[in-house]
Amino acid sequence: MINYIICDDKVLFRQEVEEIIDRVMMRNDILYEKHSFESYDNDFMKIMNQKKALKIYILDIEVNGKSGIDIAKRIRNDDIESMLIFCTAYYEKYKKDMLKSKFLFLDFIDKSGNYQKELEDSIELALKNLSMKNIIRFKNQNIVHTIATKDILYIIRDKDRKCTIQTTDNQIIVNKTLIELKNMLDSRFVYAHRACIVNYDRISQFNKKDKTILFDNNMGTDLVSSRFKMEDE
Repeated sequence: MINYIICDDKVLFRQEVEEIIDRVMMRNDILYEKHSFESYDNDFMKIMNQKKALKIYILDIEVNGKSGIDIAKRIRNDDIESMLIFCTAYYEKYKKDMLKSKFLFLDFIDKSGNYQKELEDSIELALKNLSMKNIIRFKNQNIVHTIATKDILYIIRDKDRKCTIQTTDNQIIVNKTLIELKNMLDSRFVYAHRACIVNYDRISQFNKKDKTILFDNNMGTDLVSSRFKMEDE
């Protein structure tokens, strides 16, 4: 799931950005959501701080007295993977500051130019960059799933030989074997049980006595064998 996070104080501009996103995504077989804000308010901060994977930010620099540059710095304090795209009417004013910045933005677009085409190209580039990061992508029942591996908590195999992928926000049932899915993943993913793979990096607590694993979002699984161990044991 791609999460587009838009912030601009002009409603017509936000609507146009959403139309551009829809146009680009029609050419890409990927699920996505749009989150649109008129200011860098508490609602914006809430979604900024959520552990949603695969974020593409499209931000204005001056929004109701708050700085998009300051927001970008806050984003980068905890998130170095999301794509940052700026669209501003104050291009010349902030050009030097942006060139000196160290928060790794993807593009800096002048609203007074042909920003529609530039933004469309930038979104395409952002999608390409995200696809080169840690994701798995596969087709299941005519639906193409694109999942960030860091978003996966665990994968379990059920009695019907189907697998359930539990992510931070969703459950996805797929007609793939556990071995097939394991082969798509990296060394962070280990067997906790012959029917369960877990994301080792997302484990916050392992109770050896009860054979339960708690993840960093307080979800858990009890599909844990007696042979499962943590590295520090």
